[in-house]
Amino acid sequence: MYSFQALQILVFLIPGFISSSLLNALIVRESKKGDTERIIEALIFSMLIYLVYSTFDHKNPIALVQTSDTLTYSYETTSFLSLLVIAIFLPLVFGVLITNDLHMKVARKLRISTRTSRSSVWFDVFCDQKKHVIIDFENGRRLYGWPMYYSDTPEQPYVFIHRPCWIQDDKFVDTGLLGMLITPAQKIEAIEFLDE
Repeated sequence: MYSFQALQILVFLIPGFISSSLLNALIVRESKKGDTERIIEALIFSMLIYLVYSTFDHKNPIALVQTSDTLTYSYETTSFLSLLVIAIFLPLVFGVLITNDLHMKVARKLRISTRTSRSSVWFDVFCDQKKHVIIDFENGRRLYGWPMYYSDTPEQPYVFIHRPCWIQDDKFVDTGLLGMLITPAQKIEAIEFLDE
């Protein structure tokens, strides 16, 4: 009986851990979670998964069946597939909401919060301002281009500029490069976002 209960707990937790791992792969988070936080997140996901599952299907994915004198486990394959689909679908929805800051936009509009769902202002600006930039360096040089890739935090300010041009005497000088990776060693002083 104890082994069956342990198996039921595993069947309950595994979809939550799948969802939690998938969400971690999809979104940028401020810090790595500890074991306790991961378990709590998996439990929350498991509750949501089984809430959705129970509205569509009332079968237990695993059951203990007694036939004459023996007890056997009965597995419901379609239930496992349904749980897997829900475990994959939920973090995809949460990933879209968090990455695009949709739920926090609603909260800001309703004046519930002024925060965003992203990890830093640096990340907020690059996500929201899809525009060409001019990067001003401490040494006085200026670089124009499209910020195709960027780091999550300003502590490690990496920016990949697509089709970069140097600005010299208010003229654009093409570098002839497909792209240029700006690293923290190049000491960015400011980034200007251009209104096209």
